[in-house]
Amino acid sequence: MASLFDKTKGMEDIAEILSQMEANIPCPSSTSRKLWQLRRTTDISSHNRSRETMLEKAVAMLAENGHMPEWFNQCPTASGIGDSSRSTHSNVDLVHWSESGRRAHLVELKWDSDSPSEAEQQVLRYGAAYLYCRMHRNRLPVWRGSVMDACDISLQVVAPAHYYTESDLRHCLSRARENLARLDIGSRIDGLSMSLDVLAFPEWFDRLPFASGEEVRAECDTAELTQAGRKVRDAFDGLASVYPEADGGRP
Repeated sequence: MASLFDKTKGMEDIAEILSQMEANIPCPSSTSRKLWQLRRTTDISSHNRSRETMLEKAVAMLAENGHMPEWFNQCPTASGIGDSSRSTHSNVDLVHWSESGRRAHLVELKWDSDSPSEAEQQVLRYGAAYLYCRMHRNRLPVWRGSVMDACDISLQVVAPAHYYTESDLRHCLSRARENLARLDIGSRIDGLSMSLDVLAFPEWFDRLPFASGEEVRAECDTAELTQAGRKVRDAFDGLASVYPEADGGRP
């Protein structure tokens, strides 16, 4: 049985990714009731030292305690569709959902793994999966409301400033944005727009304020906003585009 994400690795044209997904699963169905459900999963091992995992769980804990209320994590994009068990990275790391604006940021969070272009390709796959599920929402048990009724989807890679050292990232981003515009999503799904960006934390946020899962829980899973928790919240509030859409990613 195929996975929705089969043969999509390395693609940077969202139209090609979507076409491959349609070829992988031409008759969509799912055994899951959690597709595109906004949720917060806060479990983390005391000894976990993965920077990306620690930061993601910190955000979820801060959100659960009311300090970052519009943030969610581990949003399922392909749960139960085909052999989704073979898609080891099929959940969106973080989602920022604005109920009033019906705007969702789908975030691929990076610190020191993969390359910027690989991260960009990953978030494009999430975008294509979103379009696939939205186009087939009457045949799939997608989570109704919230992100599935968004007017605007922003695909984002979020990482420290030092992460973006790949010389051709700007060109990759420009090509991907052009491909996204060419897809003309509004003609496929009325009232929907989608964008792509890479964002950097402020320069001062170059190291995490905790070193283990145990410290993440101590600093972020509390009713009171600690100094470390405030630092994480402020870092996300200070995100800035590395290559703004205004310049089109041009060199």
